[in-house]
Amino acid sequence: MSLLLCFSGQIGSGKSSVSAEVASVLGWARVGFGEYLRSEIQRLGGDSGAREALQKLGQKRVESDATKFCQDVLDAGGFVPGDDFVVDGIRHVRIFDILTSIGAPSQAKLLYLHAQETTRLSRIGARDDVQDFARASVHDVEAELRDELPERADGIVNAGNSFEQVVGDCLRLVENWRRELPDSRR
Repeated sequence: MSLLLCFSGQIGSGKSSVSAEVASVLGWARVGFGEYLRSEIQRLGGDSGAREALQKLGQKRVESDATKFCQDVLDAGGFVPGDDFVVDGIRHVRIFDILTSIGAPSQAKLLYLHAQETTRLSRIGARDDVQDFARASVHDVEAELRDELPERADGIVNAGNSFEQVVGDCLRLVENWRRELPDSRR
């Protein structure tokens, strides 16, 4: 059996960097919802660097056909059901539930990266979109990220620690989950 490892966390928690490193260490393919949306915005001729555009397109796709949205993201990353795979940027409980369903027989696990606001602010301070942090942080989806997804998570990692420690903590959770899988391929 295989894992569909899904990363979640608020803006600036380190999801993309950590999930990319975890996927690299494990040798697993990876895709990110944000990366997919940026490529779609760029394809449509929009500003793929604008966080507001990402949130609007993402919300539109969730509301119009969330299952197709999830399938499109998985397809963009080359996901094959039954393979180990990493997905970055889970922002809705419903999206995780859909991934759990369409990702079968891979077993979906939700890993939430938790970081205090001061940590997140210091991380995004160097980004081009730092001025958009306040607006993006009060978007409706951020409340679900902050309140509901941690409750659903199979594991929560303190993303305020060093990058190496966060990656190590994630890898330890993955190893534990793999041990629990029937017919595990470690």
